[in-house]
Amino acid sequence: MAIVRDIIAHVEVETASKVRICHHNRKKHKITKGEKCLAIYAPDGGRKNYCLESCAQDILVKAKTKLLAMERQLQS
Repeated sequence: MAIVRDIIAHVEVETASKVRICHHNRKKHKITKGEKCLAIYAPDGGRKNYCLESCAQDILVKAKTKLLAMERQLQS
């Protein structure tokens, strides 16, 4: 049986080992040490972090909406 491809390979929930910047709103949101955050890795090795206050949730809702739309397209 073929291996199922992971299309969400570069996104993880991580616990910050030190203070991180929320890349959605750098001035107002901060990710403190020990706090969970959404980390999105770029193919070149870079990483952008998003706080759980609202930023990460918005990103996940948008991704879920897009995945559900693609699933509906495949079923029709």
